[in-house]
Amino acid sequence: MNYREKGNKAFFNGEFETARQEYTKGIEVVPEDPRLWSNRAQTFIKLGYPELAIADAINALSLIEPKIISGKYDDSDLVLLCKSGWRKAEALAKSDEYRLAARELEKLSRIVNRRPVAGVDWNAWERDRDRYSKKHCQDMMLLKSVGTDRYMVIEQIGKICKFPSRESYPWDIRSQERCTLENLASVQKLLGKISRNSIKVSLVSFPDASQEHEFGIVATKDIKKGTILLDEKPFISVHAPGQQQCDFCNKPISSKKFSCPKSNCSEIFCNRDCFDKAWEFYHRAICGKNLDSLYEIVNKDSKFSGSSLLFVLKIFAIAKQRDICPLDIEEIKHLFPFQHSTAWFQHGPIAISFYFELMKLLEIPIFDSRYEPWIYLTIYRKTKPNCNLLDPMTGPGQLYPIISLFNHHCDPNACLSEEVSRFSFGTILSVQVAAIRNIKKGDQIFNNYKIGNDLSVSSVVGNTKPTRQLLETTYGKKRLILKLEILQRQPILLPTTQLHLQRLRQHQLQIPEETRTNNSLTLKNS
Repeated sequence: MNYREKGNKAFFNGEFETARQEYTKGIEVVPEDPRLWSNRAQTFIKLGYPELAIADAINALSLIEPKIISGKYDDSDLVLLCKSGWRKAEALAKSDEYRLAARELEKLSRIVNRRPVAGVDWNAWERDRDRYSKKHCQDMMLLKSVGTDRYMVIEQIGKICKFPSRESYPWDIRSQERCTLENLASVQKLLGKISRNSIKVSLVSFPDASQEHEFGIVATKDIKKGTILLDEKPFISVHAPGQQQCDFCNKPISSKKFSCPKSNCSEIFCNRDCFDKAWEFYHRAICGKNLDSLYEIVNKDSKFSGSSLLFVLKIFAIAKQRDICPLDIEEIKHLFPFQHSTAWFQHGPIAISFYFELMKLLEIPIFDSRYEPWIYLTIYRKTKPNCNLLDPMTGPGQLYPIISLFNHHCDPNACLSEEVSRFSFGTILSVQVAAIRNIKKGDQIFNNYKIGNDLSVSSVVGNTKPTRQLLETTYGKKRLILKLEILQRQPILLPTTQLHLQRLRQHQLQIPEETRTNNSLTLKNS
């Protein structure tokens, strides 16, 4: 019995995780078999990971569509095309992408020209298409009715979005082993390089947290107000496409610049030193590659996520040069991935499109298990809430892996120092963290995300409610104090991006599950 047959048997027995494992093994052996991709897509739908099902369905369709278009196909190919397309549409609908789901069904109808296909009821598919289109229009009208206020938009998205918040995928062994003494020593080694021996990384705990322990920064001795605790340079810097900035350090470049010596590479640097560092770090993997397709996706993202994708580009390039899985990059593997449901609503399909273009650019086979879609999305969810984007659409951005370890408090005892190295356009070349009051030995050191790590959040001013909503949307709900009188006199404790409890679903619209009585293709794997 081969892997596909073992996967089918497990699927029919309701053992979906086992089926996922078997299909994955089969893909590593026979990646050109579209049945494996299509079946795993259906398995991901059953497991509740529609975002991964979308990627697998795309791979299945990319393998089968050329045969259909060329006319060199048989009935089994036509059935598989419809299965894969239906599964993609279903996954898109379960990801709140109703417009794209409707388009997928319309595309299938055109390709197949409504010819008879076993298990397909075209009239029922058209009704599904119309229902998806109607739901999309309703959602868009609801969002337009609230204007451009970011808090109100987030609140309304929370009401219409049924895509679940994400922490780690259950099969992510690295995440399960993240808060170990071995990893603690590794992170402490990174901290020791940039701190002044007055702080250390420790395992801390918070009431009602989803995990027993998490990383935090603790004072190793009494610290006086004004003491500089650490000075960190960014691990990665990115800038929007087309800007005249050094690709390594983000320093704006005037007439004097250092271009990559490779004649077919258009990247520029402020000097030879930055080029040499970039070359050893990530640049070899992307040197001379045409990044236009990636930049086109970034520029299309009008919902403030485009520049975040460029962090993933460089992280994948680093992994490619080191010949490792991106999750094994020492400098960032301690970061916790967080994906709020509203964030997926804002950028999901764009992130998936970016993934496929990124894999082509770096010449990574789609069956390389070190770079699977779930790994890509995990890296994206590690970087997005931990990076600084002064202007999410056009400004430069940096990723500070150690500063990201500081947990949040609305009445912090430390903050980002004003003594930072700045150039024009708001470029930050290093950031210091300083004590803003006396801190006792053993106390945990807190930052304030509203005025610190995420400068896009600090751009929103107003009362406590929208500020808190934005913090929870970006970093996840860690602890909720329900009593108003407590909320008014005590700070909200939101320990960093690493902890996450289920987001409140109060007043959320109830979206009925679609019934699939008309089509056996959604259940049966081939």
